[in-house]
Order: sequence, then structure tokens, then C-alpha cells
Amino acid sequence: MKNLLIALSIIFITTAFQTKKTDVFICMTKSSKTYHLKKNCRGLKICKSKIKKITKKKAENVGRTFCKIEKKKNHKLSIKLES
Repeated sequence: MKNLLIALSIIFITTAFQTKKTDVFICMTKSSKTYHLKKNCRGLKICKSKIKKITKKKAENVGRTFCKIEKKKNHKLSIKLES
């Protein structure tokens, strides 16, 4: 019983402190400046290059901002993502 409690405690501690990674999509052209939550976003349909899946944090680190089209559609979700 003691071993079970220790094991459950370790699992709880390791999962409680993990940060959730949000994957986003970016167009790999030099002129692209936004990231998208969905690969089928209207803003990505004009991409003439490869579409790459990366973390939101990486996208923001390279200067990408959240897609304005998705921001309007998902206002509540965008507020949550920007915080």
C-alpha cells in the first residue's frame, strides 16, 4: 500500500508541473507572419510553400502572431491563448 501511494505521488507530481504545449501551423515563406490553430485555416490556403507544425512558443519566438481570421472566429479561444 505504501509503495502504491509513493508511485501515485510521483505520477501526480510529474504530471502536475508539465506545461501544455499547443501545436500550431505556419507557412514556411519568408513573408509569412502568422501562426494558425487549424491546418485548414483560410489564411493558410494561400500558402505557396510547405506548412509546418510547431509549438505556439516557437512560433512566437520567431515573431509570428496569431491569425486574425481565426482570432475573429475563436474570440474566446484566442483570449485564452494570448494569456
